[in-house]
Amino acid sequence: MSGSYLQRGQRCCLICGMQHSHSPGSIVDRDSEPLCSKCDSPLWSCSDGSIETEDIAHRRETVVVALEKCRAALDRVWQHSHAEFLRLIVGGGRIGDAVLAELHYLQSQGTILDYRQENRGAVLIRVRN
Repeated sequence: MSGSYLQRGQRCCLICGMQHSHSPGSIVDRDSEPLCSKCDSPLWSCSDGSIETEDIAHRRETVVVALEKCRAALDRVWQHSHAEFLRLIVGGGRIGDAVLAELHYLQSQGTILDYRQENRGAVLIRVRN
């Protein structure tokens, strides 16, 4: 993945800049995220507008392994970056179809905000505003 990552256990508020030492939860726990003690802004759902990219389909992954990589990439972007989007390179076959079905489910659960196919082999997922 590209982009700059925050140190484990460290989070800087994007609104006021105050450093916090909260351990991030999983993206599925986004409803219980902590707020900045200085300005009351959410510490994990604010974004810097960037895009992280990960290829989950071009190392002979099975559908099951690719879905595990998808979930891990979502958690990694949620926990260790301020990226607004995660671009998953999924290929055009069964992995892409399975990822789209998983993303539909995750959106219905409120885990991700939105997603769209950029092209036949890539999906852009909005994880933050």
